[in-house]
Amino acid sequence: MKILHTADWHLGHYLRGQENNRFDEHEYFLRWLLDMIESHSIDLLILAGDIFDSTNPPHWAEEQYYRFLAEVRQTHCKNVLIIGGNHDSPNNLNAPKQILNFLDIHVIGKASEVPEDEIIIINNKKSSIQLVVGAVPFLRDSDIRRSVNAENIMETERRIKAGILQHYAQIAHLVKKYKEEGIPVIATGHLYAAKSHTSDSEKEIHIGNQGQIDAERLPTIFDYIALGHIHRPQKVAGLNHIRYSGSPIPLSFSEYTDHKQVIIIEVDEKGLTDLQEIPIPLMRPLLSFKGTVEDVSKQVLDYKKMTTLSPWAEVKINTKEYEYNIHERIQALGKQVGLDILKVSIEHDKAGAQNDTIPTNLQSLHELTPLQVFKQKCENEQVNLEEDKYKEVLEAFQSLLEEVDEDNITALS
Repeated sequence: MKILHTADWHLGHYLRGQENNRFDEHEYFLRWLLDMIESHSIDLLILAGDIFDSTNPPHWAEEQYYRFLAEVRQTHCKNVLIIGGNHDSPNNLNAPKQILNFLDIHVIGKASEVPEDEIIIINNKKSSIQLVVGAVPFLRDSDIRRSVNAENIMETERRIKAGILQHYAQIAHLVKKYKEEGIPVIATGHLYAAKSHTSDSEKEIHIGNQGQIDAERLPTIFDYIALGHIHRPQKVAGLNHIRYSGSPIPLSFSEYTDHKQVIIIEVDEKGLTDLQEIPIPLMRPLLSFKGTVEDVSKQVLDYKKMTTLSPWAEVKINTKEYEYNIHERIQALGKQVGLDILKVSIEHDKAGAQNDTIPTNLQSLHELTPLQVFKQKCENEQVNLEEDKYKEVLEAFQSLLEEVDEDNITALS
């Protein structure tokens, strides 16, 4: 059986402003993906969370999603499995669940109170069981633990990790009988595995982003574990059968060197028999130019367009003397070579400074996460705390953000 693993589409994503939506890039990817599914004779498509970029995506992003699901049914692939990620609204994903089930499109938007609901049976044309999937979605705190009054940060962290591992242990127990019958079993997940290489575009999850799971502690019964959440494709802890497929397009400038991919695996009664990393064509590069004004100007002018869509770029300039028209000059150079420069940040070289009032590391508010804004506010107010106390403050703030996010999800659903 052939399975294609993808994740973190983030349909409805914008990059630095509402005018820069990613519709065209996602549309190219979805057309390409349909071709891959057909040409590789894929039997099961797995989308491991973060289908959408927000809990309330724009209507055009939802149209992309449902149009793709209708079109994938016209290919060789007759089974689709979709799990919810931390960006998705569980209720919105689950709303058409019963209808989609009739089309063999299985949706697990959130963790179920009954673990058996997360066991997905994939049959062959003769109605015999061909594969069993433990379809574990993103596990929110409310899914896996109960808070205790006056619980400290370390205890909270311990409960989160224990809850995630316990959930996978329950799923492993439920699929054991199939494995013993020679039926391959795999699992999904949308989580932050320890030792993963992240980019700037992953929002922090759990308490202070410390809810990291050691891959070595996940049940060994699974022939493959298809993960989402981390946008860089990679093995987890060097284990070939535990993989992040990564996002299909770069979602931040920190991903400009990433090679995006989908993963195709093949399983039979022996388990995982083949794994291929299929590179995704880059339709719109995200570029990053760094250096002095002279260095950056040369890099921009030397750029040669080689892709379908016009590249978007960021520029980071290190200068000793502040020039008020530097943004306009750099953006004008970009237009000469067909580059859209979305971001120009200036880092002041204090060592050679002649003017102490020059601003440093200029950033727009919408570039920052709420946690980054909070950290900056603490620095501006000169909040002086011991390292352990400061960490607790940051983790408490992150916990509050998660509670607000969950309230918003409920309100929007």
